[in-house]
Amino acid sequence: MAERPGPATLASPAPARPAGRPTVAHVITESHPFGGAQRNTLLTLQGLARRGYAVELACGPGGRLIPEAEAAGAVVHVVDALVRAPSPVQDARAFRALYALCLTRRWDVVHTHSTKAGLLGRLAAWCAGVPAIVHTVHGFPFARARGWRTRAWAAAERVVALATDRVVCVGELLRRQAAALGMAPTAKLVTVYSGLDFAACRPRRAPAEVRRALGLEAAWPVVGSVGYLVEAKAQHHLVEATALLRTRYPRIALVLCGEGPLRARLEQRSAELGVRAHVRLLGERDDVPDLLGAFDVYAMASVREGVGRALSEAMLAGLPVVTTDVAGVGELVAHEETGLLVPPRDPAALAAAIARLAEDRALAARLGAAARRRVEALMDAERMVDDLAALYERLLAARPAEDELAVWQALRRIG
Repeated sequence: MAERPGPATLASPAPARPAGRPTVAHVITESHPFGGAQRNTLLTLQGLARRGYAVELACGPGGRLIPEAEAAGAVVHVVDALVRAPSPVQDARAFRALYALCLTRRWDVVHTHSTKAGLLGRLAAWCAGVPAIVHTVHGFPFARARGWRTRAWAAAERVVALATDRVVCVGELLRRQAAALGMAPTAKLVTVYSGLDFAACRPRRAPAEVRRALGLEAAWPVVGSVGYLVEAKAQHHLVEATALLRTRYPRIALVLCGEGPLRARLEQRSAELGVRAHVRLLGERDDVPDLLGAFDVYAMASVREGVGRALSEAMLAGLPVVTTDVAGVGELVAHEETGLLVPPRDPAALAAAIARLAEDRALAARLGAAARRRVEALMDAERMVDDLAALYERLLAARPAEDELAVWQALRRIG
């Protein structure tokens, strides 16, 4: 059942903690779009529930994460004010709601995700005296930008890191970047690779069947990409690369799976470049493993990325990948070994790499097989949940004894 904090008061009765496993609450800004951070959160909730933990979720309204988390057995608290866009009034309301939840639900562990929920959730948990506070870094929203937003974000992260027991990075390269940015003391930074449910990533339909359903029987090469349609993903560069390849490959098709605010721009740019008939915008789909099987090449043009969850799924499918060399992508893609890397904001480089894989099918097969092995070695969801559960247990084992804990929590609330 979904619970809305609404007018929760600090005097609300607190439920008794269940015997046995701790209660773990995950906090994330929005349930929609159902992107990498949301999928990571859901897999963690599902895995913890199977291991006997009491799991709860606090998130913004709408989207797939809420019903799927409930189906996994999580108690869901919808915090209407917990939205992605900065808003002093909404943020104050979200903080109060999260603080009230921390007090009334008596969570043992609060685990936050992404920037806004990470800052508000960790502060609320610290003020309420939650015994263990963990945050996952899925990427750096302002790290490559300049100006006051970057400075404010970096300063806020450093302050809130003082109230955080561990900062989990979804890749080793991200952990090193977080250390270089001074996000948290090095001793608090740990790497836990964002896992994939390998069984759920298996396709259910044959590639030929999927191509027929999409009207792509005669298309070649079929270049695919999956992701939220936003500036950071830069799918317009894929459209521009397609225009550069159209003369060489008159049957080329670019298939973009995902929805978002960039859609209108992608439609306009495709028309301007005369490739509207070559670009398919599928919207958000729940059959991504089937779609991946229908692609000849997977391409990603992001200018900002974490490790890249959709990229990971494509590599697990054995697809040859072309991707921009940003943030944690190099954790998975070694140039000429598990894929091809190109500079960001360079449609010509994207086009050249796509053409190379289209022409050299032996290279494509070799890179695809190596890509699958790389993801299988690093990104098993069961290992991710085991690592997180072990982290929670270590942090809780190190907390003060129960009689000292009550005093410690009271002091934190006062302070």
